[in-house]
Amino acid sequence: MADYIVELKDSVFRETPLAEANFDEDGRLMFGSKADAEEWVTEQNREHTSRGQLTLHTAHPADTSDVDAYVVFQPVKGVWIPDS
Repeated sequence: MADYIVELKDSVFRETPLAEANFDEDGRLMFGSKADAEEWVTEQNREHTSRGQLTLHTAHPADTSDVDAYVVFQPVKGVWIPDS
């Protein structure tokens, strides 16, 4: 059973080699814990460090989705613009 649900935002698919086709239709991953999700992000960053990095952001308390956190891509250069 997944205890920690993470949604990958559009910036992940625009800025990294990760493809939406490799994930379920809503871009979510299920992890056993926050630590497992953090480990996955760390592993992915080994592949993408020249462009920027993936970061895990805990969902806001007012977020009504069942998502615990979001993964976004933060570029090395430029200004980070959050996904909508």
